[in-house]
Amino acid sequence: MKQLTLIVATLLTTWVVGQEVKTSNERVSFSHGTFDAVVVTIPYANKDVVEKELKSEMKDWGGKYSSSKDEYTAKQAKMKDMGDKYFDGYAKIIQSGTDIKVAFAVDLGGAYLNSGEHRDQYKIIENRAKKFGQSASKESVNGMIELETKALKKLNGEKEDLQKSIESSKKDIESYKKKIADAEQKIKDDESATQKKEGEIGAQAKKLEEVQELLKKIK
Repeated sequence: MKQLTLIVATLLTTWVVGQEVKTSNERVSFSHGTFDAVVVTIPYANKDVVEKELKSEMKDWGGKYSSSKDEYTAKQAKMKDMGDKYFDGYAKIIQSGTDIKVAFAVDLGGAYLNSGEHRDQYKIIENRAKKFGQSASKESVNGMIELETKALKKLNGEKEDLQKSIESSKKDIESYKKKIADAEQKIKDDESATQKKEGEIGAQAKKLEEVQELLKKIK
């Protein structure tokens, strides 16, 4: 099992080389308005994994957590790196085809976080968003590894079954060969016995004739 996992992991690692988790500052539409947000692009993302990771991430922000559809909220959140003030955090999953991004918007209390006016705080959220994206991407790929490992294990199991079937058929052939050889020898033995029996039959037929001749001698 470990060897299978290593093989699949190596293949997938080769495949994902160069896929960087990128962030950008964009205007994003949330259910309560359009705001500046840190947007992270997650390579090879699985939405179920992203949802699970994002729920955990927003709960880590502290405050009152809630979620609705693809939006997640942390009201009155507080982080040591962000200062002493409370803020409201919003996250939204944005999916376009197979591409998945997550937008993080922060209401600092009167102004939404952006890279121009809140450079230090923006960097903190940007770094956190990138770490989140890396974690979600890795967990998504780990899920892929698990599925591909199961598929590979299944194929190896099917191969082993075929090999067992081949060995069983070979044994059957050897058994059949022995039965054929035994049958051929039995035919030879029976043919020899048949010839002998024909001699015995001839001798017995002659005795019968001799006995029958006795009847003719009785007067």
